[in-house]
Amino acid sequence: MNKIILVGGGTGGHCIPMAALYKKFLKLKINCLIITDKRGSFFFKDLKQTDVFVLKTPTKFISKFEQLLNFPIIYLQILPILFKNKSAHILGFGGYLTLPVLLCAKSIKRKISIHEANAVLGKANRVLSKYASFIFLTFGETRMIDKKFDHKIHKVGLPLRDEFENFKAKENNRYIISIIGGSQGSYSFSKEVPEAIIKLSKQVDRNLLIYHQCRKEDISSIKNKYHEFGILSEVSNYFNDMPQKMSESDVIISRSGSSTVNEIIYTNKPSILIPFPFAIDDHQFYNASFLEKKLCAKIIKNSEISSDLILNTLLGFYKNPDKVKFISQKLKDLTYKNTTNDILKLIQK
Repeated sequence: MNKIILVGGGTGGHCIPMAALYKKFLKLKINCLIITDKRGSFFFKDLKQTDVFVLKTPTKFISKFEQLLNFPIIYLQILPILFKNKSAHILGFGGYLTLPVLLCAKSIKRKISIHEANAVLGKANRVLSKYASFIFLTFGETRMIDKKFDHKIHKVGLPLRDEFENFKAKENNRYIISIIGGSQGSYSFSKEVPEAIIKLSKQVDRNLLIYHQCRKEDISSIKNKYHEFGILSEVSNYFNDMPQKMSESDVIISRSGSSTVNEIIYTNKPSILIPFPFAIDDHQFYNASFLEKKLCAKIIKNSEISSDLILNTLLGFYKNPDKVKFISQKLKDLTYKNTTNDILKLIQK
C-alpha cells in the first residue's frame, strides 16, 4: 500500500486525532508519516520519531501577511519529502500548517484530502476544499462548506485514542461526575462547578465521587472545597487514565472541543457542555449543539453559568434514569465504529 502523510500542527484539536490515526495505521502495517510544527510535536512524543517530521516555523503569533511570507520557507522544507514519497496521499487535519503543505503537494500533482474535526469547517480547510479529493467530516452537520463540494464529503467521525475503544467500566456504588476543564477551565470550572457539586451532595442519596481536571493553580483550592464537605475527589491538571474515568462516570461536565465531544459520544454519557467562548468561529458552541439537538447534552453558555443552573441540570439527570438510558442508546447510535477503515478505503483507491 502507498504511504499516507498526515499533516497538522499547533493544538491538540488537530494533533490528537492525527496521533490516534497514525497508531491505527501502524497496526494495519500501513506506512505513515506525520508532518507537524514545534508546538504540535508535543502530541507525538510517544511515536516513532523517524516517522515525525517537525517543520521549522515561527513559534510566536504572526500576522496573515507574515504567514504568507512564510510559505516559501515551508515549501523548501516539504518538497524533498514529497519527492521522496511520490505516491503518498496527503491528509490534512486543519490549522495554519496544513495550508502551505497541502498547497505545495497539490502544485506538484499529489493527491490531497482534508479531515475536519469540528462542526465548523476551519479556514485552512475552506481554502483546501477546492483542491481536495475527499473531505472527511466528524459531524453530520458541519457549517461553512460550499455546497458545490458536496460530492467530496464523507462522514467518518473522529479517530479516537485506542484507550476509548478498550475500556471496561468498573462497578461503583458512588455517583461519579467527571469535570474536564483543562487549560480553558477558567473561573467557571474552578468556582461555579464545585459549588454546584457541593449543593448536589446535600440533595442526593448516593455518595459522590468527583474526577476534576483543572488548571494547576486551582488544584489546592478545589481539593479543599470538596474535602470540607466530605466529598471524595481526585483533582489534577492531567489524568493519564481519563478514558477509564469517563467510562466510569454517570455525567460529564466539559468544554466542547471536538475530541472531548466525540469521547463523550463513544462512552455514551450524558453531559453538560460549556463551550469556550473565544473558540475560532465559535466552533465549540456548534460542536456542543450537535449533541444538544439530539437531546443528549445540555449547553450552558459561559456568560450564563451559575452553580444553580449546573445543579438543576445534574438533578435532571440524577432523577431521570429513563432519560439517561435514552441518551446512552442515542449516543451508541451516533458512534462511528469504522473511522479508520472508511478513510483508508477511499484514500487507498
